[in-house]
Amino acid sequence: MFRLCFLLLTLAIIGCDNQTKPPAGSVGELGIDALVNVRMGMVVTKLRIAATELEKARGLMGTKSLPEAEGMAFMYDAEQQMRFWMKDVPLDLDIAFVSRDGKILEIKTMTAGDTDTTASSSREVRFTVEMSAGWFSRFGVKVGDKVSVDDLRAALTARGFEAKRYLP
Repeated sequence: MFRLCFLLLTLAIIGCDNQTKPPAGSVGELGIDALVNVRMGMVVTKLRIAATELEKARGLMGTKSLPEAEGMAFMYDAEQQMRFWMKDVPLDLDIAFVSRDGKILEIKTMTAGDTDTTASSSREVRFTVEMSAGWFSRFGVKVGDKVSVDDLRAALTARGFEAKRYLP
């Protein structure tokens, strides 16, 4: 009985994920695995864009390695304090908490497999960017630098999402 309830709950959660999905077959639609160029500070990176609840829940779970300039952006439709954990993520990551105008507010390091949450201090976080641990310091990207919201808007549009929902 427990297994049946768990299965039904899982299917219900997955079914609710379509709230932000673009219509199937949208012209120019990219998938979650598409890498898009996004400038952070003076560096151009390649990011995957997680916009749906399911994409954000999965994040980088199971990712065993990241190429040096690749990461993931997690997009939200309201400013808030953010909390992340590393369950089933087998590599250490840095996370940048970013305001709606693209300003990096905080950068923290998260440890592989850690089930404790890493929270932003600010309640003004609109999106986050995860990169391999140490990436921000190695490339000189620091608190106060900007993440290009124009690049993210273009990426969201290419994925078939309404960009102004995430970056007004």
